[in-house]
Amino acid sequence: MLGLLKYDVKVLLALQQAMTGKDDFFNWLVNAGYPELAAFYNLIEEDEEAEAWLVKHGYHWLGLLSHAIDGEDAARAWVLKNLHRANFMFCMACRKDEVAISWLKQMKLEVILRLAEEVAFIRKKQESDAAFPYKMRF
Repeated sequence: MLGLLKYDVKVLLALQQAMTGKDDFFNWLVNAGYPELAAFYNLIEEDEEAEAWLVKHGYHWLGLLSHAIDGEDAARAWVLKNLHRANFMFCMACRKDEVAISWLKQMKLEVILRLAEEVAFIRKKQESDAAFPYKMRF
C-alpha cells in the first residue's frame, strides 16, 4: 500500500499548510474529499476522536502512522511491513532521524520531508507545553 504516496503532491502540500494552522487549507481538505487527512492532522494534535473517525471510515493506517511517529514499536513494525517504505521514513523523519531525512532527500520526496518537518515542529511544541504546567490547556 502506498500510504501517503497515494495522494497528489498538491493535496500533501495542502495538508502541510493545514498543519501550520491555516484553517482555509484544513477546510479545503475536508471539503475537497480528503477528510481523512484532516483527521490525521487532528490526531497528530492529540485529538482522540480523530482516531476513532479514521478507524470507522477505513483509514486505520493513518492512525498507525501517528502511533509510529509517537515511537510505538508495534505501529512502526506495521508501517514498515504494510506501507511503502517512504511512510516509515516519514515517521522517523518526524522524530528528526538523520538517516530517514537523508533517504527522503535522496528519493526526492520533498513534500514528505516538508510534512515531517511540520510534524516535528508540532511534536516539539507539544513536548514544550507538557513540560511547563502553566501552559496546560483546560
